[in-house]
Amino acid sequence: MSETDLEKAARFETEALDLHRRSRSARTQPGSILLRFRALWKEEAARLLRQRSR
Repeated sequence: MSETDLEKAARFETEALDLHRRSRSARTQPGSILLRFRALWKEEAARLLRQRSR
């Protein structure tokens, strides 16, 4: 069974929250930036999936 767009969006949002948390505790600035970028990408993907499912 495949994920629906809304399920995938919810998963991406949860992953983004974890990535933001991890970016705040990263030991190096480049590591923090990379995690923050990945979190923002997940948030944008979730937003687009939710928009597409309307």
